[in-house]
Amino acid sequence: MIKTVVKGCLVLSLVLGGASCANESTKATESVAMDDKQASLDNLAYVNPFIGTGGHGHTFPGAVVPFGMVQLSPDNPSKGWDWTSGYHYSDNQLLGFSHTHLSGTGVGDMLDILVMPFRGDYQKRRDNELKRVVSTYSHDQESASPGYYSVVLPEENVSVELTATERTGVHKYQFSGNESAKVLIDLGYAQNYDKAVATFMRVVDNQTLVGYRVSTGWSDYQPTYFVAKFNRPFTHQYYLEGEPFFGSAAIKGDTINRPKTEVVLDFGDLSNEPLITKVGLSYTSIKGAEKNLAAEVQDFDFDRVKQAAEKLWATQLNKFKVTDPNVETKTKFYTALYHSFLAPQTFNDVDGQYFGADGATHNSQDFKRYTLFSLWDTFRALHPLLTISDGRRIDDMVESLLAFYDETGLLPTWDLMSNDTDVMIGYHAVPVIVDAYFKGLTDADPERIFAAVKASAMQNQFGVDYFREYGYIPSELEVEAVSKTLEYAFDDAAIAALAKDLGKDEEFEYFSKRAQAYKKLFDKNHGLMRGKDKNGNWVKDFRPTFVDHRNTDYTEANAWQYTWFVPHDVQGLIELFGGEKPFVEKLDTLFSMSSEMEGSVVSPDISGLIGQYAHGNEPVHHVPYMYSYANQKHKGEQRIIEIRDTMYRNHVDGLAGNDDLGQMSAWYVFSAIGFYPMNPFSGEYVFGTPEFQQVDIQLENGKTFSVKQQGNRSVDNPYVKQIKLNGKVTSLRSLSHKDLLAGGELIFEF
Repeated sequence: MIKTVVKGCLVLSLVLGGASCANESTKATESVAMDDKQASLDNLAYVNPFIGTGGHGHTFPGAVVPFGMVQLSPDNPSKGWDWTSGYHYSDNQLLGFSHTHLSGTGVGDMLDILVMPFRGDYQKRRDNELKRVVSTYSHDQESASPGYYSVVLPEENVSVELTATERTGVHKYQFSGNESAKVLIDLGYAQNYDKAVATFMRVVDNQTLVGYRVSTGWSDYQPTYFVAKFNRPFTHQYYLEGEPFFGSAAIKGDTINRPKTEVVLDFGDLSNEPLITKVGLSYTSIKGAEKNLAAEVQDFDFDRVKQAAEKLWATQLNKFKVTDPNVETKTKFYTALYHSFLAPQTFNDVDGQYFGADGATHNSQDFKRYTLFSLWDTFRALHPLLTISDGRRIDDMVESLLAFYDETGLLPTWDLMSNDTDVMIGYHAVPVIVDAYFKGLTDADPERIFAAVKASAMQNQFGVDYFREYGYIPSELEVEAVSKTLEYAFDDAAIAALAKDLGKDEEFEYFSKRAQAYKKLFDKNHGLMRGKDKNGNWVKDFRPTFVDHRNTDYTEANAWQYTWFVPHDVQGLIELFGGEKPFVEKLDTLFSMSSEMEGSVVSPDISGLIGQYAHGNEPVHHVPYMYSYANQKHKGEQRIIEIRDTMYRNHVDGLAGNDDLGQMSAWYVFSAIGFYPMNPFSGEYVFGTPEFQQVDIQLENGKTFSVKQQGNRSVDNPYVKQIKLNGKVTSLRSLSHKDLLAGGELIFEF
């Protein structure tokens, strides 16, 4: 196969006229050079960053650019699991604005470099239960849009505006009144999620502060360096563990001498003059943060940075043009796109330096290093979506995953700031890389790719060794045995496809056999996937709706929800059921049965229930599209419409579950357009039913692919009668990536 790729990235420094990073090609400049059509900001009005900030969505409303290193957002005092993004809409207390956030994850981390404008005596202000400066606010005085956030803090007499570049956060504080204006920078913050183990700050001059924060949490070791520059001079007072610290131009904390350090900057009476601060980040060094800041924000022009951020978002969102009068559905769609373009995030400095998975500093001269690969979630729809919207980024993402392999010997399972959290199952970097290979979106050496994917499949942990030995994972030897067997089988199908393409016949036969492992766990008497012991006997006391969070044979699910995870061989699964009729009957039962589950510890991830179908978690996302494989496509359409209407709303509690770095949103994007990647490495998108009158996808090759509705769609006539591709009726159940990239027109006739 001949692989071609044009590397590039959207770098805000290019918009602002600063220096670009050494490893980014001239195509990056071309992609940022926006004509009037690309730069139209109209679609930004349909983005509501507050969707998912309530309920279990775990999103944040702050300022960020597409795939940016910085996510500058407000932080509330944590009150539990639903505050993992640092913010929950039910709250009205504020601790400040930190520069890094996770969007939609089920575990908390990040929240680095907290900045809080305040008034009064610091030690008196922190004399409360939380031992922090706390300010109340109202959602009536809060707003957010792509690249921008604002809020009024009445107790501090300050209005706050935030914006961002790729590696820099920019704050604008408008103080009123005569009381001294102060700013707290707290490096001990986020102890609940991400414990500081070493901190350092140094005042360089009366307008510049530098420092670092090393922390441990979900990521075992995370260094974050910063440089903060202000447009007004300040005096300062350090604090160590809340007590004044004197006698030095710098302050340092560690696990021996107490790690929590803060500094209070006093700007005196600003006489209503705005205070601007720009904070550059790096994960390699203070010098790296200085370079990033110098390259991306040369002055203190807040509005110019905000406008540049908006243009980047306009360019990104305008790749999809929706023609439809329904404002609510357009808001759901463009917000879902927005959430789909937050991660993976930029991880290298402008000069290519990055913090590697081996703990060393590396230089990515030939690629842009990304991190935040929530692969158990995002391999399903987010990464296939990015192959359509951001093909030029894909090679860099593949190289980032392969660099992780070079540095550790394995591809990552869940890459968080170059740490593998190992929090979920499967080796799902494999289908992401294989998909990129078959779509011609990576220049990586195929032999290096195969070595990496094979290494993950041959490791001796997480039950993979048992999988090799028994052909499935025995339940008494490994927790989540059924789920792991099914997901390893899927990943192995991707490896087999790659082996076949590379002419590796022996490996093709081996991994093809492993890809059929799902058949060994199908209990025909129950019509469900069920665990076996090492002697091949079914586990006893089988309760198909039983849930105990990650302590059973199933991962964040039960037997009803995991039975369908065979996206690489749906026809084979149908045959296990005994044909299309019993297969469809079982699917119907999944959606129509009671939603009640057994178990003393019901997983909070199992949400968005329709029967036992749980859209709030990822393992079932492909299931409605399975009806197409049994000639009952209209039943799948019915469920797709129901899920779109009930599980996605223009509301703070508008997501059925954690957004999981964009996977929940990517499902909606695909399903609103009218198709979905059943098997994410196959390059095929199974037809569903479109939400809009028309969607035009502006492809990176300059072509346009249009998806349209025709006919009199109504409550009485809701289902697709036939589908035409470029004027010809198609009998296929799916659209190929190749046909999509060729441009043209897909018409759903009702």
